[in-house]
Amino acid sequence: MKPLGDAVSAVARALGIDEGEIAHRKAFLEFGEADVRLLTELHARLQGTQRRFVDEFYAHLLKFDETRRFIPDAESLDRLKRTQATYFETLTAGDYGPGYILDRLRVGIVHQRIGLEPKWYIGAYSKYLSGLLPELWRLLGDDPDRFLAAYRALQKIVLLDMGLAIDTYIQADRRAILGLKQYAENIIASLPAGLLVVDDALKVLRVNRSFRELFGWKNGEDLVGRELEDILPVPGLREQARGVLASGVALYGVDAMLNGKHFLITLTGIRLAEEEEEEERRLLVVVEDVSARKRAEERLSYLAYHDTLTDLPNRVLLLERLQQALLDAERVNRLVAVMFLDLDRFKVINDTLGHHVGDALLKAVAERLKSCVRPGDIIARLGGDEFTVVLANVAHVDDVARVTRKIIDSFVQPFRVEDHDLFTTTSIGITLYPFDEQNPEGLLKNADAAMYHAKERGRNNFQFFTAELNVRAERRLKLETALRRALELGELSLHYQPQVEMKGGRLVGMEALLRWQNPELGNVSPAEFIPIAEETGLILPIGDWVLREACRQIRVWHATKFSFSKMQVAVNVSGKQLRQKDFPDRVQNVLLETGLEPRYLDLELTESLLMVDAEETGDIMHVLHDMGISFSVDDFGTGYSSLSYLKRFPIDILKIDQSFVRDLATDPNDVAIVKTIIAMAHTLGMRVIAEGVETYTQLEFLRDQNCDGSQGYYCSKPLPADEFTELLADWERIRQGRCDFKPPATKKRKARGRASPAKRRA
Repeated sequence: MKPLGDAVSAVARALGIDEGEIAHRKAFLEFGEADVRLLTELHARLQGTQRRFVDEFYAHLLKFDETRRFIPDAESLDRLKRTQATYFETLTAGDYGPGYILDRLRVGIVHQRIGLEPKWYIGAYSKYLSGLLPELWRLLGDDPDRFLAAYRALQKIVLLDMGLAIDTYIQADRRAILGLKQYAENIIASLPAGLLVVDDALKVLRVNRSFRELFGWKNGEDLVGRELEDILPVPGLREQARGVLASGVALYGVDAMLNGKHFLITLTGIRLAEEEEEEERRLLVVVEDVSARKRAEERLSYLAYHDTLTDLPNRVLLLERLQQALLDAERVNRLVAVMFLDLDRFKVINDTLGHHVGDALLKAVAERLKSCVRPGDIIARLGGDEFTVVLANVAHVDDVARVTRKIIDSFVQPFRVEDHDLFTTTSIGITLYPFDEQNPEGLLKNADAAMYHAKERGRNNFQFFTAELNVRAERRLKLETALRRALELGELSLHYQPQVEMKGGRLVGMEALLRWQNPELGNVSPAEFIPIAEETGLILPIGDWVLREACRQIRVWHATKFSFSKMQVAVNVSGKQLRQKDFPDRVQNVLLETGLEPRYLDLELTESLLMVDAEETGDIMHVLHDMGISFSVDDFGTGYSSLSYLKRFPIDILKIDQSFVRDLATDPNDVAIVKTIIAMAHTLGMRVIAEGVETYTQLEFLRDQNCDGSQGYYCSKPLPADEFTELLADWERIRQGRCDFKPPATKKRKARGRASPAKRRA
């Protein structure tokens, strides 16, 4: 709201109040100098009577609720009386110039602002004149002509004031209406939706700015009078608009595509008159551009069914399309092949070069897979580095094998990612509908099982599903479930197999071997459960337990009376364990906890483990070796390393794999390999232990080649701790007899029902 002074000036300008206008209004009322003189004379004679007039005036106002509400308390009443007395006095003061006029405009604006309606305003003047008339008669009644002239002069000035007051009311209302109109127009113009008002003939009466902007109409381009369908060419819109006008029921959500944009249209009737018989039918058309919202909805819908990285179908969409492919195949008596693909060595690439490179590789793989199949086939990404390919409408199994070979061969070429040429292969499992399974979930499960079989067969190959694989998959699930609680339930135990010095038969150590006895599954082979422990990460808590238990047990044996009790224990360590940043601290804590000296602990690693992250692995090994712990390499000769490569690591013992020892008596190649390993290891200052020694012939050959030690069934199978203690007692007796090595207490152990050495193969 404007300040009062600004409002008075604005009303005066709007009314054209200047000296000319003031003179014009006075002339119309025939208000002249004679009237001014009469009022001035009257002013002097009325002095002292104004207070009585004011008291009577406000006593009258207080009788009515409409006027009493403006007088809330006695203090306000007293203030208003003083103001009113001054106002009455100015009526007869004789100064009726611009200042007087502006003051009257100010009074009118104040009354309009506080809500005093014009009828009460006019009534107040009437009360004033009727109250003043007796006083005028008292003063001028002896001269009727003068009385009438004075009364007419007073009436003229009152009417001049009333005219100004009414003008301020009218002007204020007009400005309010114009303000509201402008306010409404500004709101309508700024609405993001386009608005059209059309008449009952569907001709345009008005459009807002947003409508023009939505459809590119220029501001100067007149749309009024145009047909609705001319400027909004939506099929069927005219009929829908007529229906709304006829029924009065609004129509929401009319979809329309115009100029490549998606619009939502609402049609609703509006009234322009309050009287029913005078009602003019109009239609308001609201047009909203919902293109962005539609794009967002479509994107969300797309993401619900597609992989965000590769844009391939995800599992949800795959299952839907696979179900349809099965229905189609059933109608035409065709096959459907479901392939489960897993990238080989993807984790190494991802961990070494970063996830951004890994993501780029996955996208490149997706594109390469598309080039290997038909347009109607399905490629999906289920997550990680796992893809699924569905070959629909297949005539023969040979076609499946041909496409699968094409996919595997396509991986021969490197994937160019950023500045890297990346090589990876894929292992693929395949299952067929309707032979293996009849539902999508079952087919995916079968293909997954076949893929694991392909991994086991050396990777970079494909395998078809068989019922046997399904049994193996179910057993694997049972094993994993049971293994998660095996440690907690005390189902794990350690067996110990002795390591014997070749010359003299001295017992120098033993290897701690993990065993699992489950009430339902029975004795589970380490070859079965160790890979599961590796894949699930259970190898970490299990490995910690093995290390602690082996160190505790060897410490117990060190405390016995046996002369050779100061033996070393070899504990197998997985890659996941070794590459823990705090692994050296973990080992040291176990040694402190059990009281075992570091020199009696040997950590056994596989040859393949050394080839992964060689630099990091070597650093950790050196830390542990500096503590006094020794290292042996298990299964040597089965990997791809060389002895010169192994020089980079602090290795104390090489263990010849039993596959080379088994056929020493019949295979010249194994003989050559074993001789070479022993000679080269000694050259590098390493000791050599042969694994899998089961016969005296093998033992004699190895001793002749200066092999340092043996481990195998010829000496003893792995034994639980209590039986190994008995074995130590047997060895103590042999030691005291100073005889050459031979299987100790063989006869005694046979008497307990044990099989012969040749049959006791792990």
